[in-house]
Amino acid sequence: MNMKAYTGTFILAMLALKRDRIRLASWIIGIALLLGFMVAAFAEMLPTDQDIINMATAHGSNPAMRVFLGPISGVSLGGFMMFRISTMFAVTIAFFGILTVTRHTRQNEETECEDLTGSTAVGRHAGLLAALIVTTAGNILLAVLLALAFIVNGHPAGDSFAAGAALGAVGIAFAGVAAITAQLAETTRGANGLAGLAVGVAFLVSGVGNMLGDFDAATIEITSAWPVWLSPFGWYQQIHAFYQNNWWIILLFASFFALCVKAALMLNSRRDVGMGMIPARRGPATASVSLLSPLGLAWRLHYKLFITWSIAALAVGAILGGATTDLIERMRGMERAELFGDIFGMSETFTMALVAILGPFIVFYTVQAFLRMVSEEADGLAEPILATAETRLKWVLGHITSYILGTIAILLALGLGASAASIIEPDIRVLKLLEAAMIQGPPILVLAGLSIMIFGLAPRWSGTFVWAALIISMLTGPFFGPALNLPQWVQNISPFTHAPSVTEPVTATPIILLLLIAAVFTLVGLVSFCRRDIRRQNYLNR
Repeated sequence: MNMKAYTGTFILAMLALKRDRIRLASWIIGIALLLGFMVAAFAEMLPTDQDIINMATAHGSNPAMRVFLGPISGVSLGGFMMFRISTMFAVTIAFFGILTVTRHTRQNEETECEDLTGSTAVGRHAGLLAALIVTTAGNILLAVLLALAFIVNGHPAGDSFAAGAALGAVGIAFAGVAAITAQLAETTRGANGLAGLAVGVAFLVSGVGNMLGDFDAATIEITSAWPVWLSPFGWYQQIHAFYQNNWWIILLFASFFALCVKAALMLNSRRDVGMGMIPARRGPATASVSLLSPLGLAWRLHYKLFITWSIAALAVGAILGGATTDLIERMRGMERAELFGDIFGMSETFTMALVAILGPFIVFYTVQAFLRMVSEEADGLAEPILATAETRLKWVLGHITSYILGTIAILLALGLGASAASIIEPDIRVLKLLEAAMIQGPPILVLAGLSIMIFGLAPRWSGTFVWAALIISMLTGPFFGPALNLPQWVQNISPFTHAPSVTEPVTATPIILLLLIAAVFTLVGLVSFCRRDIRRQNYLNR
C-alpha cells in the first residue's frame, strides 16, 4: 500500500468539518429532533397494544402499502415506528450521506478547489478518504442521537441503539455508493443523480421483497421475500429493531461499505482530476428552435427532474389509491379512530384525504427546481445569456414558469394515479381526486413566491432559507402539526394549514388569498432581482 496517497487526510477532514460545521449540525440535529417528536406523537396516538395491532394489521396485511413501509415485527410502539416511518428517515439519511460525500469530492473538483489543495502536500486519495471519514463520523453521531430520541421517550436502550445503528448504517452504505459515483460522473449533479438512482433502485427492490412477503396476523410479523437481501434498505429492515435486534446484519453494511471504498479508490487512481470515468456526452452541433428562448432553455434544464417526479407521483397515487378500501375497513376498528377525524364515512373522502396528505410533499420538486435556477446564477451560467439581448425578467420568468407549471402537472399526476381507487370503488369520482390534489397548489405557490422573494432580496441565503421555510411549513402543517400537539397559532404559520379541507365543501376565499400572497411575494422577488447585481458564488466559502 502506498501511504503517500493518503498524506494530508486528517488535515482535509478537519477542513471539511470546518466548512460543514453548520450544515452537518443542521442535518444531524434536525433529523434526530424530528424522530423524537414523531415518536412522542405516535405514543399518544397509539396508547394501547390493541391500537398498535389494529394499525399494524391495517398496513401490514396490505401488500401495496408494504412497498413504502418496512416489515412489521411484533407488538411494540418502537417496532411499529420502525415499520411505519423508518423508511422516510432511511431515505433522508441516505441522501445525507450522498450529498456530503459528493460535496467534498466531485464538487471540489468541479469548482477547482481540488487544484488548490492538490498543489500542497496531500496524497491522491486524501480528499476522497477525508470525505468518507467525515460522512461516516456524522452518521455514527446521528445513529447515537436517533437512539437517544427513542430512549427519552421511554423505549429500551438496547432496542433503541439497534434502531439508531440500523438507520445510521444506511447513510454510511450510500456514502460508499456516492464515493463511486463521484468517480464515474464528471459533474456534481451527475454524481448525485447516479447515487439517487441507486437509492431509487434499492428502495424499489426492498419494497418488492416486502410486498411479496407473508404477513402473520397471529404474531403481527411480516416475513419478507429474498429480494430484501439485495438492498441496503432491506438490510436495515431485517435488523428488526425492538423485536429481534439482529446486530450481525451490521457486518453486511460494513462489508458493502468496504467494497465501495475499495472500488472508489481504484477508480480514483485511474482518472485525471476533474474528469470522470464516464465521459461527458457531447451535445448536438446545432440547437433546437426551442432553446432560442429563456423558457425553452429553462424547460430543457428542468424536464428530467419533472419527468422523474411525474412518474413517481403517478405511481404513488396509484398504489395508495388501490389500497384505500382495505385500509379503511381495518382502521375503523381502532380504539382511537377519532384521531383521524371523520374521513371514514366513505371511500371517496378517505382517498381524497390521502391525496391531500401527499400533495404538500410535491413542494420538494418545486424547491429542487428553484435551487437549479439559483445555481445557474451562482455558477455564472446566467451571465452569457444576460449578455445577449435577453432581459433579466425574461430569464427568471422562464425558470419560474417552467417549474410552476411542472408543479401543477405533478399534482395532477398524483390525482390521476389515485383515481385507480375508482376502479375498485365505482362511487369514487376522478374529478374529486384531482380537486383534492390541486387544492395543495396554492400553498406550494406561496412557498415558491417566498423563495423567489428571498432570491431577489438576499440571493446568498436563497438555498438555506428555502429549505428552512419548507421544513417549518411541513412540521407546523396539517401532516405533523396536530400530531405534535402544536398550538394553533404555530400551525397557522404553515400555508398548508390554510388550504381548504377536502372533507368540507371547497370555498374560493382561502385559495384566492393564498394566490394573492404568492403573487405579492413573486412580484417583490422579480423587482428586486431586476435591480440587484448578478451574483457569482465564492466556492472557497461555499
